[in-house]
Amino acid sequence: MFQRKELEQLRLKKEQLLFQSNAHRLQLQSDWQRLQSPELWLDESLGLARRHPLWIAGLAAAAGALAVKTLRQPRTLMAGIGQLGELASVAFSVWRLLRRKRREP
Repeated sequence: MFQRKELEQLRLKKEQLLFQSNAHRLQLQSDWQRLQSPELWLDESLGLARRHPLWIAGLAAAAGALAVKTLRQPRTLMAGIGQLGELASVAFSVWRLLRRKRREP
């Protein structure tokens, strides 16, 4: 059977795991409450706009063009979304190409 020393080590390990589990549970609860906060989402979106102003301006222009096109011809909503997806795909490809060229010596 187990020696007293081994049983004591197992008990200490179990206690350590319980404390870690409780700490992780509290961290998860804190993160969940933070993610549900509208202030967090507002701060994150403003931070994104500050870090990438050209992307935000481009997206806003594309959304505005799509909105105007949809208001003029309501049936073109899906076509507009498809065109926006194509533009986003092309923009992403160009961005990846430029990023790759920037990394090359």
